[in-house]
Amino acid sequence: MADRPPYMPTGIGMGMLGDYETKIGVLIFETAEGNFDFAVNLQAVDVIRKALSKIETHLTNGKISDVD
Repeated sequence: MADRPPYMPTGIGMGMLGDYETKIGVLIFETAEGNFDFAVNLQAVDVIRKALSKIETHLTNGKISDVD
């Protein structure tokens, strides 16, 4: 678990970067502390999707426990 409370997003945005050969998505979390930009490829999209699915399952079931 984190040493400090996590940042609470106040907004979210997205963008795309790339050239003719390479494309990268940019996921932007807006917080009171500033924006956090993450470069995202297809593999990262899959990992994020799975993580969000697990979070959704735990929130729906009311579980409060450490997850891996």
